[in-house]
Amino acid sequence: MDNQLITKRSAKSISRQLLLCASFTAVLSILYIGGTFQSAHHVISDLLQTHLTPTLSEKPVVYLLITDASLIEASEEDGISWPWPRSAYAEAIRFLKEAGAKEIVFDMIFTERSVHGVEDDIGFANALGEDGVMLATLSSQSRSEMSEQASQKNFQMAKKFGLNIVGAHKNMFRNYPFLRTPVADITNKAEGIGDVKFIQDSDGVGRRIPMLVRSGNMYLPSLALTSAASFLGITSYQMKGRYLSLSGPSITRRIPLDTEGMARPRYYGDSNIYEKYLLLRVIKSQIVMDEGGVPYYDPALFKDKIVIIGADATELKDFRPNPFNKSNDSGVHYHGTAIHNILAGSFLESRYEPIYVLPVLFLTSFILVFISARYRAAIGFVFTFLLLALTYGVAIYLFKYNDLLIDVAATSINLIACFILATGFNYVVEARQRLFITSAFGQYMSPDVVTALVDDPTRLELGGEVRTMTAFFSDIQGFSSISEKLSPEDLVALLNEYLSEMCDIIGRYQGTVDKFEGDAIMAFWGAPVYTDEHAKLALQASLAMQQRLQELRQKWIAEGKHPLYVRMGINSGPMLVGNMGSRSRMDYTIMGDAVNLASRLEGANKFYGTYLMLSESTKRLVGELFITRELDCIQVMGKEKPVHVYELLGKKGNVAKHKLAMVLLFEEGLTKYREGCFAEAKKLFIEVMDLMPNDPPSLEFLHRMEEMGDNVVLGEWNGVFKADSKG
Repeated sequence: MDNQLITKRSAKSISRQLLLCASFTAVLSILYIGGTFQSAHHVISDLLQTHLTPTLSEKPVVYLLITDASLIEASEEDGISWPWPRSAYAEAIRFLKEAGAKEIVFDMIFTERSVHGVEDDIGFANALGEDGVMLATLSSQSRSEMSEQASQKNFQMAKKFGLNIVGAHKNMFRNYPFLRTPVADITNKAEGIGDVKFIQDSDGVGRRIPMLVRSGNMYLPSLALTSAASFLGITSYQMKGRYLSLSGPSITRRIPLDTEGMARPRYYGDSNIYEKYLLLRVIKSQIVMDEGGVPYYDPALFKDKIVIIGADATELKDFRPNPFNKSNDSGVHYHGTAIHNILAGSFLESRYEPIYVLPVLFLTSFILVFISARYRAAIGFVFTFLLLALTYGVAIYLFKYNDLLIDVAATSINLIACFILATGFNYVVEARQRLFITSAFGQYMSPDVVTALVDDPTRLELGGEVRTMTAFFSDIQGFSSISEKLSPEDLVALLNEYLSEMCDIIGRYQGTVDKFEGDAIMAFWGAPVYTDEHAKLALQASLAMQQRLQELRQKWIAEGKHPLYVRMGINSGPMLVGNMGSRSRMDYTIMGDAVNLASRLEGANKFYGTYLMLSESTKRLVGELFITRELDCIQVMGKEKPVHVYELLGKKGNVAKHKLAMVLLFEEGLTKYREGCFAEAKKLFIEVMDLMPNDPPSLEFLHRMEEMGDNVVLGEWNGVFKADSKG
C-alpha cells in the first residue's frame, strides 16, 4: 500500500467532512458579502503596490505647491497674507504657458469672490485664456449653506462642461445634485472644470477616484479625467459594461470602474516620485522675467508637462493619504496619480466581488476534503501550503502583468481553516476507529495485523471478498466431562489460561482469532492482511500450540489440574472474508465450504486418535516444508467429494528418524488397504506399531479390516471412509 495513501473514508464520513467544511465556507461567505474582508483587501493591495510597482521612466506630471515656507515667505518678505491675490496665480499661468506646459490644473476651489476685489477675479480670468487651464469644482449631496438660486446658477454653468456618455445609466453613478463651481467670471474663461471629490476607504486612505460625477442627468468629469482627456485629445466617451471607454483621433483608453462607478488608480509611489516646485517661486520667476532678470526655475522644466497647482501647507489642510503615505501626502497627488493612470492606461481592476470569490472558496473546500480523504495529514499540509503559494503567486502575477487585484485574504483563511477542520475531523474519526479496532481485535491478532487494520480500516467494511486463505478449528478433547468435574470458577480460570496461551501463539504467527465457541477456537490466516504464506503460518502456529500444550499439561498436572488435549483441523481454499452482519452489529469472520471442511477435519481427528489434521489443499500449499503422513481419504458429512487428509508431525528436519520410517510403512499399508489387500495391509500396520506402539491411526485401520472381514467386493471397493458424524 502506498505510504501516501491513508484510509479511504466511508461515503458517510466524507459527507460529514464535506458538510463541516462547506458550513464553515458558507459562514465565511456571509462575512465576505458583509464586507468583513475589505480592510484585508486594502492591506494586501497596498503591499502589492508598495513592493511591486515598477520605477517610472516617464513622468508627465509636475506639482506646483503652496507650502508652509511659502506662506511665511510671502507674508514676511512680500507683505502678502493668505489668501493670495488671484493676480499672483495669473503670473504663474503666464509663466507656465510661455514655458510650454500642456495643461495647467488648479486643485483649488475658486467658489467665492476674491477678497482683493472683482478686478482680481477678472484679471485671473483673462489669464486663463480659455486654453489649457483646468479648474476644480466640488459636488455634494447636500446644499449646506448654498442658496437654491446659487445652486441652479452653478448647475447651469457646469452644463457647459458636461459630457455625453454613450451607454451610461443613472444607476451606475451616485447622484450629487449640488455643485460648487468657480465664480462665473473665472468659469466662463476656463477650458474645463472637473470634480475634486476625495473618496476614502474605511481606513481613510484614498485608493479609488470617481471618473464621472452625476448631477441629475448631467455627467461631469473629474478634474483628472478632464485634464487627461484634454492632453490626449479625447472626443468621445462611452460606457461598455463596467468600462469607461475614451476615444479620440488615433487614441483609445479604457478605464475599469467598480460597482460604485469608481476607478482604482495604480500608485507608483508617494508624491515625491514627481517633480515638485514652489508656486511662489514660479510667480516670482515671471515677475523677475518681466523686469529682465533670471527666473528662479528654468522654464524648460515645465515643457509638455501637466502642471498641477495645489496646497501642501498644514494651514490649508489639503492632505490626502494614499498607499505609500498614509498620513500627510499632498492632495494634488490624488489627482496626479489618476491623470498618469489615464495617460498610461494602467488602472487597477479588482475582482473582489462575491461572484468571483465565493466559487473559489467552495471549490478549495471540496478539493481539501478530497485530499484529506485520500492522503495523510502531512500530504494535506503540503498540498494546502502549495495552494496558498499558488494563490499568492497568481495574485502577484495578475497584479504585476494584468493590473488585476484578486482576493487572497478570504481564500487563505478558508484554505487554512478547511485544512484544520478536515484534518481534525479525520483525527477524531481515526482515533475512534483506532480505539475500536484496538479494543476489538488487539487481544486476538498480532500487533502487525492490528496496525494494518488501523492504517486501513476499509478491510473491516461491511461486506466481504473471496480469497484463498487457511482456516483453523480447535476443540478440547472430552471437555464436557472435564467441565462437570470443575467448579465454575475453576473452569473459567482454566479456560482463560488455555485460550490466552493459544491466542498469543495465533497472534504471534499473524493469525486472526475469529471467535470462541465455548472451548473451541476458530481462527484464520490471510486476512485482514493478506499473505501468500497463510498456510505455512497456520501450520507453524498449530505446532507451536501443541508444543505449548505439552508444557502446560506438565504444569497443570503439577498443580493438580486436569490436563487438556486439543484436536485441531486445518484447511486452505477460497473463502468469503469480511464484516458480516448488520450496520449496528457485525463480526469480522469467514464463510464457505473450505471453512466448513476445516471444522469437519477437527472433528475427524476422533476417528484416528490424532490431534493435528490438515487437508490436501493445505499440504499442497506448504510443499516440502513440513512432515506429514496421509491418514485417509474421507467423505465428511455434507460433502460428496472425498478428500485426502494428513496428520501434521512437524517441520522438516525436526522429526525423529523412527517417525519418518513409520510414515513410509504407514503409507505403504494405506496403499495396500485401498487396493483391498487387507492381509498385506495388516502386516504393514503391525510393523508401524513396532515403531510407534499403539499408534492410533494404525489401530483404526486394523479395527476396520477386522470388522469388514471378507465382505469386501473388489469391484465396489474404493478405500474411501464415510464419516457418519461430524466427529
